[in-house]
Amino acid sequence: MWDLNLKQCSAITTQKSMCISVCGVKIWNGLTEEMAYAHDTVRVLQCFIQFGNNEQRQEVFDELKDDMVGLCKSQYGRHIVKKLLMYSNKELLAAVMQMFRGQVRQMLRHAAASFLIEYAYNDKAVLAQRLMLTEELYGNTFIVCKSTVCPTLEKVLEANPDKLNNILDEMKQILTPMQEMIESIRESVVYMAHTHDGARVAMHCLWHGTPKDRKVIIKTMKTYMVKFATGEFGHLVLLAIFDCVDDTKLVKQAILSSLDEVISNKYGKKVLLYLLSPRDPAHLLPEIIKVLEQGDGNAHSKKDAAIRRKELLEAVSPPLLGYLHDNAAAMVMDKATSVTVSDILASACGDLQPAMTAVAQLANQELVPGGTDGQLHMAEHPAGHLVLKWLIEQDYMLAEAGKQERFGRILLDTVGTDKLKTWARVNRGAMVLCSLLNSDDKAVAAEVKVALTSITPELRSISNNKGAEILLEKLSS
Repeated sequence: MWDLNLKQCSAITTQKSMCISVCGVKIWNGLTEEMAYAHDTVRVLQCFIQFGNNEQRQEVFDELKDDMVGLCKSQYGRHIVKKLLMYSNKELLAAVMQMFRGQVRQMLRHAAASFLIEYAYNDKAVLAQRLMLTEELYGNTFIVCKSTVCPTLEKVLEANPDKLNNILDEMKQILTPMQEMIESIRESVVYMAHTHDGARVAMHCLWHGTPKDRKVIIKTMKTYMVKFATGEFGHLVLLAIFDCVDDTKLVKQAILSSLDEVISNKYGKKVLLYLLSPRDPAHLLPEIIKVLEQGDGNAHSKKDAAIRRKELLEAVSPPLLGYLHDNAAAMVMDKATSVTVSDILASACGDLQPAMTAVAQLANQELVPGGTDGQLHMAEHPAGHLVLKWLIEQDYMLAEAGKQERFGRILLDTVGTDKLKTWARVNRGAMVLCSLLNSDDKAVAAEVKVALTSITPELRSISNNKGAEILLEKLSS
């Protein structure tokens, strides 16, 4: 009868309301609670709330209020509470929310009920109701200390600074069952990590989850690893994984297998640089570093951080050096990836010489000012000349790290002094030669100085070239 009446007047809201008034009287008679838990009759109540008047909504609430929390946790009953939140007037809405008082903690740990708390807080609650919903999370000390004058956590702490530790301790105890929540959402983390807040949730799940939780999260991520690495927020989840997950095989299996996509993306590049040099302020904002520090010292990461980072570096170095060797021209001559070249050669472990030689070989040609066929020489190229300077200047870092390779020596042996002399014709090339004169390898600096001294008259004849002027000063000093 109910379905028939609704279908017959489905287009006209006033007729629906009349139908509900007539039919509702016939079927009510104390059966509201029983109807709220059944998959078919619950829809009757939903319609009654949506299209009924305030008195009828109040009638439903009065019959169900003693079991409001139970309804919130019910597969079907929760829809009744949602409808009450959506369509009630201010007075009834306040009464519904009052039913949540004292139950917020347990409701937040329940999948269905937590959704209703979130909806009530974000979409329906006024300030006083929001404070009521959150006060339980601060513990009993906060509840005792709060008043109409000090209703918020901030105000309570201002008035009672000595209570800070007590409130923090109670909050920690309240949040202890977080493990239960992580277990319940671990398979869904992959779907939320593409947003700012979702990524933060995913990071906390990784930091505070058990090894089993982490394994499940990573397993669900594997198919989308490149999307994570190249995502504005998703890449932060990978950084959290590198910080806390002891199994370093993930790097080899997922990220390094798609280097082309990852290395050309600005967020993907941050992921690779993090593997080479974790938490380097040159690559990450201070705020991001602070966020990542929240995961330090977690209870479930057994491996020492230094050992984990060493293993990650050993895993990522050979593929990155190989990629640089095979794609030297594309990386060096591209403004976006040129910075990555110096970072790879500064931090990677293993044999650096093949990659260094590949970069030096790009410069192994006579420099023609302005380029040939529209192609600038590496020493004159906006990005290429900077790579040469950076690599020459970071030779001292390689020496301090105990590495044998020196880019200055490899460049000199590959290009030869005759071709190097031609670089002085252009400003950028002259600046690269200045870097060679300051090389950490004194033998390299001496050989270059001898070669350039032989063209001193030519250098003096060059005009409008600041680099040549600086070069002359260095040669005469």
